[in-house]
Amino acid sequence: MRVRRASDCMKDDPITLFVALSPQGTAQGELFLDDGHTFNYQTQHAFLLRRFSFSGNALVSSSADPKGHFETPIWIERVVIMGAGKPAAVVLQTKGSPESRLSFQHDPETSVLILRKPGVNVASDWSIHLR
Repeated sequence: MRVRRASDCMKDDPITLFVALSPQGTAQGELFLDDGHTFNYQTQHAFLLRRFSFSGNALVSSSADPKGHFETPIWIERVVIMGAGKPAAVVLQTKGSPESRLSFQHDPETSVLILRKPGVNVASDWSIHLR
């Protein structure tokens, strides 16, 4: 994590996504992103609203509001899944690209799984599968 003196300094920093699984092994959440300065999110629909859902050992990122459009260089640097078992493999799927394996670290004492550098843009659709 990068320490910044002001939030504007981190506007293009990569994101660490934290996923806290329920006892049933599911989770869901959303991320809103805009320029942080203007009202273009209202007047020009210049925003992203992403939905993240985890179930069936898969984390899926999809658009929660198709009216929004906002280009950003921000990418997912790390995914931390709390309450997960140790998978044999972790696979990233994105549209138009072959599956790729992700490196991961699992702590059995805390049931925390850390996925390093999926490298996907926060605005894109993707899924990560724990196998």
